[in-house]
Amino acid sequence: MSAKKLSVLLVALLLKATSGRAQAPAPPPEADYQQVSVPVPRAVSLLSDVASVLLLRDPDGKGKVQALLDRRRERSEKRDQSIRLRIPKNGLTRTLGLVE
Repeated sequence: MSAKKLSVLLVALLLKATSGRAQAPAPPPEADYQQVSVPVPRAVSLLSDVASVLLLRDPDGKGKVQALLDRRRERSEKRDQSIRLRIPKNGLTRTLGLVE
């Protein structure tokens, strides 16, 4: 994996982990942001799931371990190992080719 891809994935993981702390429903996508789905290796999606479960409050009264198991089971059934990110549309992200 190249250093450029690794740094983008690391930033994506950090953004995903910090977005898990918010408990309000996700706001509708704004005009100056683009939702991007990035396919990642299983290890990265596992780290993303662990970070988001550890940072969220216990909404259903079930434990964090059970919430993590449910997320991993859902990902395995869908065979989806990607992370969804909201990337701002600005000159830098357009230059890097991350947004349209």
